[in-house]
Amino acid sequence: MGIINAASTEPLDGYKYYHDLFLKYGVLSATRIPIDVNRTSAAHDQNVVRLIKQQTGFFFGGGDQYRVVQTFLSSNGVPSPALVAIKEMFAKGAVVAGTSAGTTCQTGRIMVRSGMSWEALRYGAHDGYNPSHSNYLVYHPYGGIGMLDKFVLDSHFSQRGREGRMIALLAETVDKPLGSPFGIGIDENTALVITHAGTDIINGKIIGEHGVTFFDLSSAHYDKAQNYFSIRNVYLHYLTHGDNIGLQKLNITFSASKRPMNGHEVYTHSLNSSDIFDGDRHSHGRKPEFVRVATSVFDATLDRTTYGETYEKNPAFKVFLSATGREAGGWVERKSDFHTDITSYKNLYVEIHAKGN
Repeated sequence: MGIINAASTEPLDGYKYYHDLFLKYGVLSATRIPIDVNRTSAAHDQNVVRLIKQQTGFFFGGGDQYRVVQTFLSSNGVPSPALVAIKEMFAKGAVVAGTSAGTTCQTGRIMVRSGMSWEALRYGAHDGYNPSHSNYLVYHPYGGIGMLDKFVLDSHFSQRGREGRMIALLAETVDKPLGSPFGIGIDENTALVITHAGTDIINGKIIGEHGVTFFDLSSAHYDKAQNYFSIRNVYLHYLTHGDNIGLQKLNITFSASKRPMNGHEVYTHSLNSSDIFDGDRHSHGRKPEFVRVATSVFDATLDRTTYGETYEKNPAFKVFLSATGREAGGWVERKSDFHTDITSYKNLYVEIHAKGN
């Protein structure tokens, strides 16, 4: 396993952590690939390229995904010899994996850099970082390192309430050269395992504790004439452990351990929220806030719609959720209660508008 800590400000310390972790889990060797923002010339070093070609797997650590781009690509997006070598090994069957920034940087599309959901809806998407507005949505218009095409990627997803951020980013950049109507948000302690990449049968399987959110804005209507962000016809899928998705057409197969919620709901009414993008900051053992509210529209006998609002005002945004159309459905593996149930859903309909509009 070649460990790449280009995203980190302390790449050597991070390497030691991942080295010990991978050896604990049975990797035969864990080798530092010595490329980072302090050693960008190493991405052009033929000795490093030879080292890369000796690996059968690569792991990108966390930090800042923009550092990875700065390290492996030129300012106008030309891949370094090191990145070319990694892609060659990937094409031959090597595993490429990452966590946090090491996940987000894998996209070949617009790459998110920073931002919070309300600020994304309120102030839009920006292609340059302004330290005086640290919560603004910032993206890199020339994309990531290009291991996965078609999808914009994000991490720490439900836990940090990034659903609004992703919807705003996709909507505002879809017409850019590397824009996309499709996004993937991966939760903490969760993995999306992709096989048959680059083919028509590319598949994703979810493993781990939480879930992965898939965004489809291909038929969305983003109303730019409104004073504030306004969108409808957004569709979401939230998949959890054991579920599979064909990434070419977003066709879903739920785990055999789950059964449909329809006809087996445990609640009468759906839930709503006064802080829909709170994530798990105040969850106290509950599901992350957006997931909690969204799941409830599939697990209630009388309601198939609900809403949540942003905690922030001026304006507050209202998020309308519906499980009534386009073969929407929820699936569940029951545990001790709603918050420990392993729940998935497909084709959740979403609208977002400024409250009062």
